[in-house]
Amino acid sequence: MSTKDPATEAEFTRKMVLGILGTLEQKGLLSKEEVDGIIRAARQQAQPRSPRPLGGPASPGTVWVQPGQAHEPLDRSTPVAIPNVQRTAEPVRAEAPPMIDLDLG
Repeated sequence: MSTKDPATEAEFTRKMVLGILGTLEQKGLLSKEEVDGIIRAARQQAQPRSPRPLGGPASPGTVWVQPGQAHEPLDRSTPVAIPNVQRTAEPVRAEAPPMIDLDLG
């Protein structure tokens, strides 16, 4: 069992990696953009991840069940009324197009 402080170990590792990346950049083995990309990726991976949503869009009437929770079927004895959402076509008005009178004389 190690008696070293994890914060001290993390700081040492961070400084060592930054030193190695700096040396590789100075030697011309890595470009500035590559070093920045490596550091950016390391920071992104160090951030705690947010919990993923349970699922995507669901159809109407979907009941979500938590993991480990027993499924309880819905009462489907009552009839479902489907509304009539069709629209009637509006009558097309036959109006004369507007007239523009210009005097070019």
